This record gives sequence, structure tokens and C-alpha cells, in this order.
Amino acid sequence: MIDTSIGRWLPFLGRRRTPDSLRPRGTSSRVSRLAAQYDADVDAALQRLWPKARIYHDREFTRDRADFLLVVRGRGVMIETKVKSDPGLFRGSTLPPLLDRLQRDGRRLVVLVNQGDPTPARDLITTKLGDKGRIVVWSGPDHDTELRQAVESLLRQTTRHA
Repeated sequence: MIDTSIGRWLPFLGRRRTPDSLRPRGTSSRVSRLAAQYDADVDAALQRLWPKARIYHDREFTRDRADFLLVVRGRGVMIETKVKSDPGLFRGSTLPPLLDRLQRDGRRLVVLVNQGDPTPARDLITTKLGDKGRIVVWSGPDHDTELRQAVESLLRQTTRHA
């Protein structure tokens, strides 16, 4: 029997990718999987550290909105997660649209990065948000203390934003 399926003979013509299966530009499937797992781990940490808090997830990918809104005792802190595939410097090159928006809104932000040296990004966050921004290297429960301290220091600020 002869295989007449054009898909087997010309793979580049036989298979069409649907828009849902296309990856966002600039990401790899490995990084996407790492980011999804990191977000799930961060969500679990927020629930563990503030069990009575309300946690809102932004399911739509945008550069100018944070991944989470954590509301504790009536006060909100935005949480942005960043995944690096290498342990080098984290410069925060994708943060400016988010920082600009939060600077206009007067909201508080904690950026969580899974690894690396966040010094350049810390300088960027401080320049844009002043004392309303923090960055923490968080890679699991061992770093919960740093996460708690960053969020609680922002919650103690007198300006209220949900």
C-alpha cells in the first residue's frame, strides 16, 4: 500500500500550527514551563504565609500588570514573578512598563526572581517606585522569611491601596 498522505511526505506543508500552539516571542517552552511552575510555587507560598489573604491572579499576559495582587488586612501589594534560566545578573529589562503604571497608580510592588543577582533591577525599581518597591530572590520555602519581610514592610506603609 502506498502512503499518499502529503503530511508524511512534506512535513512543512502537512502540519499547520494553530495560533494557540504558537509560543510568545522571546520565550522557549522550557522557560514557559519554569515560569508556570514558579507562579504555582509563589501562589502556594502566598497562601502559606498569609492564609487569610485574598490572592488575585492576572491570567492574561501583559507587561504592564503584575502577576498577582495580594490583599492582606485590607491593603494590597502587587507581586510580579520573573524566571531566569541562568544565575547571572537580573537587570529587569521587562519591568519598565509595569513600573511606569504602578508609579502613576501609587501602588506597592514586590518582584520575585527565582535566581541571580538582582542589584541592577533593584536600582531600577528604587528609581521608579522609591520605597514602594522591593525585589526578592525567592526559590522556595527556604526564602519565605525574605518574602514575608518584603511584603510586610510594604503593608506597614501608611498609604492605602487595594
